[in-house]
Amino acid sequence: MDPNTEDIDIPVAKGPRLRLLTVQGRRRAFKLEDAFWQALEYIARRRKQRLSAYVAQLIGNDSGNATARLRVAAIEWFMREAQAEQPAHAKERWQRIIDLMAEPAFVIDRHKQIRLFNSSMRNFVASVGAQSHLRFELAAEISRVLMLFDENEQRILSIPCSLEAGQQSWKATVRVTLLERAHGHALLLCVLHPSSSSRPSQSTR
Repeated sequence: MDPNTEDIDIPVAKGPRLRLLTVQGRRRAFKLEDAFWQALEYIARRRKQRLSAYVAQLIGNDSGNATARLRVAAIEWFMREAQAEQPAHAKERWQRIIDLMAEPAFVIDRHKQIRLFNSSMRNFVASVGAQSHLRFELAAEISRVLMLFDENEQRILSIPCSLEAGQQSWKATVRVTLLERAHGHALLLCVLHPSSSSRPSQSTR
């Protein structure tokens, strides 16, 4: 394999696209949806950088979830675009963004109410047989979550959560990203970790 090659696209039947990039002298594989790749490529061009150089700058020496960091960088670009739009149009943009994600994803407000969700989340709920209103509970107060974003300059937080529908409940972990925050208003993107959701159990309440 030529180490000087910028990147290689590996076709995937559906969903995210796998690409190999040379990052700090090593070939690394990243899987992202096309819209996120396009956003990252656009940002790299604006910065007059190769995509691989920009990716290396984003992930640094972090051994964590590098793909999640790339997705957040793309989302932050979408956020800047949305801030220039009218609120109604911004909501449509957030819906388009989460619809691009292969993982179950939804947007909550500072009261932990689900405002938007994608088809993967809808399919997840249907797969566990939930037929009634979905209730979501984050294992942290939103004020504390916002404080963590401020104090630690975190871009992604992994937080336990619970979901309930009718007599069924299950535990999961969500990756949380701050989308908007102004004048007491906040929107947070929650991505359900694909391997963290447990089988639903019967509620004892």
